[in-house]
Amino acid sequence: MSTAIEFYKIYTRQSRSSWADRARVVLTFDAESKQGVYLHLGDFGINGFSISKQLQTLLPNSLQQQYVDVAHIDIVMHIFNKKIEFYCKEHVIESAFKEVFFLNQDAFFSNSTKNQWEMSYHSFIEHSE
Repeated sequence: MSTAIEFYKIYTRQSRSSWADRARVVLTFDAESKQGVYLHLGDFGINGFSISKQLQTLLPNSLQQQYVDVAHIDIVMHIFNKKIEFYCKEHVIESAFKEVFFLNQDAFFSNSTKNQWEMSYHSFIEHSE
């Protein structure tokens, strides 16, 4: 059983998502449970996320599905930011991370970024009730 997964993978066949994906990025992955959060990329940038079944339960009810649109990027990033930051810092080399996100990991996971994700999350919750 493999314990590693490619951080960035260009698809050689069609994705199972409804998007026109060209590649995916692993944001977090647990080798034992096979649970993860993946960013799907298309010709024009981010399409959205795919989220493993067990992790979907952590999302607000209206977003509990395998595929979550990019419009909800801040909500997904807020909910999973600790898992994503830990995974990336432990398993993704800085240069590979920077090639995808144009920032090093410290800048990407800065307090101001996390605050933005949190504000967007609370706004989403407030307006979805």
